Amino acid sequence: MEIKPKEYSKTYNIVASDCNAQREVTLQFLANKILDVATEHADILGIGYADITPKNQAWVLARLALEMERYPKPYETLIIETWIEDCNKHFSERNFCMKDAEGNIYGYARSVWFVIDLTTRKSLDISSFAGMNEMISERISPMQKIGKVRPLASGEGFIHRVKSGDIDYNRHFNSGKQVEHIVNLVPMTDLDAKYISRFEISYMNEAHFNQELSLMRFEEAPDNYVAEMKPTDGGATICRCRIILKTR
Repeated sequence: MEIKPKEYSKTYNIVASDCNAQREVTLQFLANKILDVATEHADILGIGYADITPKNQAWVLARLALEMERYPKPYETLIIETWIEDCNKHFSERNFCMKDAEGNIYGYARSVWFVIDLTTRKSLDISSFAGMNEMISERISPMQKIGKVRPLASGEGFIHRVKSGDIDYNRHFNSGKQVEHIVNLVPMTDLDAKYISRFEISYMNEAHFNQELSLMRFEEAPDNYVAEMKPTDGGATICRCRIILKTR
């Protein structure tokens, strides 16, 4: 009987094009690579794209949070490790650790996933996946779990119309692009003096090409912001976020 690895890691060599004006990898880059590593591990475990797509099923990311001590810079190495922490019939919780070639920690991430039927768009019972409980790792993450963000009553921000570059192969607003646009709510002067030490995003509904969205942020406490993305026509909220800044 084949023993499948409960943990998986992948190494990236950071280049300048992966980075922002502060010469650090972007939050969008990290979010995208985290999803790539999760996808690759799921494939190895036999619960990935190739295994569930023929059944008309798909994994959907519900929540993602990153907690960073520092960000990788150009010509540094980024190693992302991942493992499944827990699962029930509704959700699977997957964790990540990000470190350099010497084992020094950049940060951690947590994510919550569910599976949908692609026709009905309704969630399915994850516990029905064969051997799912045997895939859970005993490894503990020191990162605080993902919280909830309440709807914004007021705030400041901008309007964004979803462009072709925002759309992924599923033909909806890419999850990494949502991270990118939310980060755009933080002024450059703030990012020069501070860095995003914690970022949380809850993906709530899909957005589509040419849809007009309102992006807003509100400062709940010093350097602690909540943010929201929703259609300007009053439709269902696309995502809610929390951004915590820390002085460099």
